[in-house]
Amino acid sequence: MKLSKATRWILAIGIFAILLITAGVILSQQKAEQRRLNSNIDEANQMVIMYRVQQKDLEAQKEDLEARLAQADSQIATAQKEFREYPESIEITDALFDIAHEANVTITGLSSSLPEEVEINGITCHVFSLSISAQDEVMPSVLLFTNKLSERFSTSTMESVSIVIIEAKEGTEESATIDLGLTIYFYEGK
Repeated sequence: MKLSKATRWILAIGIFAILLITAGVILSQQKAEQRRLNSNIDEANQMVIMYRVQQKDLEAQKEDLEARLAQADSQIATAQKEFREYPESIEITDALFDIAHEANVTITGLSSSLPEEVEINGITCHVFSLSISAQDEVMPSVLLFTNKLSERFSTSTMESVSIVIIEAKEGTEESATIDLGLTIYFYEGK
């Protein structure tokens, strides 16, 4: 079977049209894919920029935290050095709690200044200024506590004493509270 010239032209134009339409569809799909990829690239670039900003923030936070850590380490080292220099402060604290236990009172507050060096009659001593709060249900225990303090720390001076008695109300017991200002002179012979 022979095709006429006109049929061949129609077939050629039809095939060409199909090829042209197919190329157009493929080109359209490629452009859509390219737009999608460009959008993904833009999102990735924004994420990279955000990551870099966050990384700079984290580095700044890290530097700040490292500086704060160094400062805290320095403060700890200073405090440890001070505590090592004054072992008598530990002895005083232990003695205070032992006395409180013997007198059957509860120490509710304790603060101390750093020791100062003073010279008394040519002898260099460490002076500790303490504020002590103690409490018990009965007044004699509080008085016993002050007596035992005077006995144990014979080189001390009571700078201030305040005793408060809280009378018993229904459902509660009587209690006594004492607040002391105590100066202790500590000499360690060398």
